[in-house]
Amino acid sequence: MNDATSSIRSFDPGNGEFLGEAPICGPAEVKLAIAKSRNALPAWRDLGYQGRGRALLRLRDALRDDHRAFAELLSRENGKPLPDALAEVLSACEFLAYYAKNAGKFLRDRPIRVPNPVMRNQKTFLTYQPKGVVAVITPWNYPLLLSMSSIAGALVAGNTVLHKPSEWTPLIAMRLDRLAKEALPQGVLELLTGDGTTGAALLDAPIDHVCFTGSVATGITVAQKAASKLITATLELGGKDPALVLPDADLDFTARGVVWAAFSNSGQACASIERLYVPQSLAQSLTEKIVRRVNALSIGHGLEKGVEVGPIINELQMAKIEAHLADARAKGAKILIGGHRLEGKGLFFAPTVLTGVTPDMLIMQEETFGPILPIIPLDSVEEMILAANDSPFGLSASVWGRDLKIAEQVARQVDSGTVWVNTGLDTYGTPQTPRGGFKQGGIGKVGGEAGLMELVEAKVIDMNRSGRPRPFWFPVSRGLADFFSGSLMALHGAGLGDRARGALDLMRHFPRP
Repeated sequence: MNDATSSIRSFDPGNGEFLGEAPICGPAEVKLAIAKSRNALPAWRDLGYQGRGRALLRLRDALRDDHRAFAELLSRENGKPLPDALAEVLSACEFLAYYAKNAGKFLRDRPIRVPNPVMRNQKTFLTYQPKGVVAVITPWNYPLLLSMSSIAGALVAGNTVLHKPSEWTPLIAMRLDRLAKEALPQGVLELLTGDGTTGAALLDAPIDHVCFTGSVATGITVAQKAASKLITATLELGGKDPALVLPDADLDFTARGVVWAAFSNSGQACASIERLYVPQSLAQSLTEKIVRRVNALSIGHGLEKGVEVGPIINELQMAKIEAHLADARAKGAKILIGGHRLEGKGLFFAPTVLTGVTPDMLIMQEETFGPILPIIPLDSVEEMILAANDSPFGLSASVWGRDLKIAEQVARQVDSGTVWVNTGLDTYGTPQTPRGGFKQGGIGKVGGEAGLMELVEAKVIDMNRSGRPRPFWFPVSRGLADFFSGSLMALHGAGLGDRARGALDLMRHFPRP
């Protein structure tokens, strides 16, 4: 990927066309970007959440005005169909607007009531301040959405941001950077294109928080780096996402929803369905309906009209898909449709449905990140729940059934950060809902109020408003022990009588200044 001029060359995975190049930023560029971000931090922080919100809305407006050209570039560099690219631009605008309009509600000072009489005549409240300089390291599969969901929150919280995009989609990040330069103050959002060496240099730099979206292996490295510096990290990692079909499911509806959630973005989503558990009694009928829908999918370049499934991002990802499928076939899995790359220009893999899979197959153990759907018949819902949870991953899952009360009960038993009922993938584009995984699915949340709280430091301010010494200050009064004993009983006595006697004892021995 890198040439003699230390740059990244970007290609359209749908036809191999050269799109452009981006520099590989090294330690010197990282150091300069850190300095700019650190210098910009005080003024950006002191602008307040209202001023920062107005700046985010300017960026939203710039992205809105550029949305068609931006989506076309996104479709070409990432490969996804144009409607999906436009939906991603829409979601990015949603995140900017959501945080701009709701920052005051989330970041306002919050009073704390302290009923302990020892601490009377005080004002105590919780306030929030930015972490500082935040590194946002993002992947290629949703290069705008997954970037903006962290960037928007970090910026509105008063942080400055260093954005390191994937080396496979640098041009999208560069286009965003040009828009940001017009909408935001200098140094508030700095771009660092590059490869793994750029990311490593950024993690070695004096940052204050890191938001990382990507693989478990890299996420562990990021976590170790953060721990060594005693800084916080938000990690959104991999998934091996299960779907559980309940006995009362509408099979036509379920087949349509499952095919969408399994093959959208060519299965290159951490929240894609990668394991489908079905009751034995429904397996044949549902499988036939799924295969018919998969057979009807339109595959092609993302800018072609009517295309539903685009290319695989690169040969590395293609090799992983082929390795998982080869392992499954060698161990007895049956391919019902697909199972091979398509000939011609571009990196296309035929949407694939498998049966006869077993737990020892790679395709059931590791994240595939491709257009492959294994179907696993089981005898009971209890077995499905056990199988769904029998994984080191816990990012997302889905449950499919008519009885919503039962479906919700099942959803509560699945160990995943997000569980959809009769749908899939959709809340990743809605800023109100935090996302994040259990187990190897990650640490922390992105989006919503919970995600914003990841990007600030909570500070308690406690004010003694009485102008008098606290009763426990030196010198110790003779009745202090009885005062504390009375306080304990007044607050925590076994009954009303104990609490009343405690209150009297407290008042009798209240230390006088």
